[in-house]
Amino acid sequence: MVKCCSAIGCASRCLPNSKIKGLTFHVFPTNEKAKRKWLLAMKRLDVNAAGIWEPKKGDVLCSRHFKKSDFDRSAPNIKLKPGVVPSIFDFPPHLQGRQEKLRKQQFPLGAPPLPEPPRQPAAASSRLREFQSQFVFEHSYSVMASPKKLKRQLDHMVSELEEALARERRFRASLRTTVQELEAGRLISPQTAQRLGAFCRESPAQDRVS
Repeated sequence: MVKCCSAIGCASRCLPNSKIKGLTFHVFPTNEKAKRKWLLAMKRLDVNAAGIWEPKKGDVLCSRHFKKSDFDRSAPNIKLKPGVVPSIFDFPPHLQGRQEKLRKQQFPLGAPPLPEPPRQPAAASSRLREFQSQFVFEHSYSVMASPKKLKRQLDHMVSELEEALARERRFRASLRTTVQELEAGRLISPQTAQRLGAFCRESPAQDRVS
């Protein structure tokens, strides 16, 4: 399986001729603190986990996201110097210039920041929005749900809508019968019966469904 760079917007792929082109690929650090710095620098969110994206085994970053001074070229195999952090990314305009601010914030991996105490719901909501605005979601071609799951959700929504319309039709029919009985017993005037009858008519939405 061809490895692809994990950075948002990067199309680099690890191909047989990659090294010839000067492109190398590097796995994420095993040290948690070092890996944390890489992930914060990437500003990538996991749309499914609603938190910071975490790499799986084998995920890589390509050399385009590191400075030339970050590499140790003394050995045949080019390696990254210890402690270096990727710093070259093609972020959207609203994320430009927020790198330093992001490094100062301490967010747990894999989850959004904890909300403020209940007495400050507005502050917690504002903090969460700020956190999310500083990250990029997964690659634009990512799909939050499978087509089958989306189809099931759509079918469920259609079923609920049909049930709601059926309940409304039953209500209108019952109201229509009641109005007719009241009018027949001369308990309401014809004018009142006519006004109430307006509520008994089928809605346009019901006509389309029917």
